[in-house]
Amino acid sequence: MLLLATVLWGLSFPLMKALPLVQRQFAPGASDWFLVFLSLTVRFGGAAVVLLPFQWRALARMRAVDWKLGVGLGLFAGIGILLQMAGLLHTLASTSGFLTQLYALLIPLTLAVWRRRWPPVVVWMSCGLVLVGMAVLCGVSWQQLRIGKGEWLTLLGSVAFTAQILWLDRREFAACDKTLATLAQFATIGVMLAPFSLGLAAHPRDCLAANNSLAALGMLTVLALGSGLLAFWLMNTWQPQVHPTHAGLIYCAEPIFVSVYALFLPEWLGRWGGFVYANEQLTAQLWIGGALITLANVLIQFARKPD
Repeated sequence: MLLLATVLWGLSFPLMKALPLVQRQFAPGASDWFLVFLSLTVRFGGAAVVLLPFQWRALARMRAVDWKLGVGLGLFAGIGILLQMAGLLHTLASTSGFLTQLYALLIPLTLAVWRRRWPPVVVWMSCGLVLVGMAVLCGVSWQQLRIGKGEWLTLLGSVAFTAQILWLDRREFAACDKTLATLAQFATIGVMLAPFSLGLAAHPRDCLAANNSLAALGMLTVLALGSGLLAFWLMNTWQPQVHPTHAGLIYCAEPIFVSVYALFLPEWLGRWGGFVYANEQLTAQLWIGGALITLANVLIQFARKPD
């Protein structure tokens, strides 16, 4: 189920890149960052709106602990997204992708310190394989890799995503209603991101004008329902049944699916939206990086007590 979540999250990357190309046709004066924050706000806020009618009656029995789980997940995810977006302004996309996935290493490190128990060697081997695989997959340029403002912001974003994964693993949330918590998470992220969308808009009407097409609405629907609602519901429902170290390594499979989608989806989206968006080519980076990440996920299964 967690692997399926990464399949759905992978869709968001080509869609988030294609969506501004459609939106700019109807809001030509809009800035790139306005369109990014608008899309994220609609993605998560829209997911909350879709889920609300199905959980309306259940809201009456929503406990404080359910709110605590959902709002916490929303805060950590929202902060992580904001830091990741800010970091992209000051660093390479490949570097951002690599540093974001460092939560695969931060999770076992945090657990080792917190529980004062060193993980087995196989866990560190798996983490090492993931980091090397991510570096290959993202095409990290070691000559240009430096720890500047953008890198620090991205690392802080990875820390926030680490906190999100570990927050979901807390024992006090074991009996929580994960669907209600997911609703609270989406609402929290939507409320966090909405001010950025409005603040960056040249005019309030741009918020509606940018999505005034079937292509834009279709892409937003897939983002909200697939990469948003279903993917995060899968994460929140099934991750508690998996050790957080295992979960973090599984989530690192996301860039593999992004690379696979990039082989065919851009051109199709371009035809749908009336813009040019070329497919990417199959490279050795995908084969090697994907193989290393897959090997890490196979290897970690031998660690029955990873913490």
